Amino acid sequence: MGAAAGMAWLIDGRYDTIAMAISSMIGDVSGMICDGASNSCAMKVSTSASAAWKAVLMALDDTAVTGNEGIVAHNVEQSIANLCSLACRSMQQTDKQIIEIMASKAH
Repeated sequence: MGAAAGMAWLIDGRYDTIAMAISSMIGDVSGMICDGASNSCAMKVSTSASAAWKAVLMALDDTAVTGNEGIVAHNVEQSIANLCSLACRSMQQTDKQIIEIMASKAH
């Protein structure tokens, strides 16, 4: 998320572009888990770097994962809070928690 935010800030500097890049990153790679395997960790770094660049390009084109999709909310602060909610519980009940977040947006 930070790499996407940094790239968006350096290229464009607008809050909206940065927020869209972060939201797209949350929608794209938030389900990635660490499995302790060094080779797959390196692949995940590469995947994340590619996803960050893709998120920035989308944001520059005024496109992003929206608050109607998955754990991404209609504002970046809530999207980050949703991601933190998953991470703080160490992904123990991931499926249940994703459903709860999505259901809460329906009200």
